[in-house]
Amino acid sequence: MAHITNLPMMPLIPTTSSNEIKEIAFKTAPSASKLQIKCFLESFYGLEVQKVRTLIMKGKKKRYAGSLVAKPDYKKAYVTLKNPLSSSHNPFPFAFTLQDNKNEKTLTTHS
Repeated sequence: MAHITNLPMMPLIPTTSSNEIKEIAFKTAPSASKLQIKCFLESFYGLEVQKVRTLIMKGKKKRYAGSLVAKPDYKKAYVTLKNPLSSSHNPFPFAFTLQDNKNEKTLTTHS
């Protein structure tokens, strides 16, 4: 639990078209545990997390200029919330921001 502040999480767009969002999907580092993901969302974003389900996605492999290039593996986390989020104004309560010139995506909340 020492590296909670450095936990990279990128939200994925919800597929439901209802007004209340009960489950959110995140793309995160493969080393992140369910407990780390839950503590991160509860402490930094004030979300009440009911449960976290995770799965590891293997990176795609493609041929490029005669050599095999593989994208990195990542973990996908499905987070079920105790209280649904309303999506009346904004379809997703998070936004992406780029840090410095590294193309690292971080999670910020809308005010």
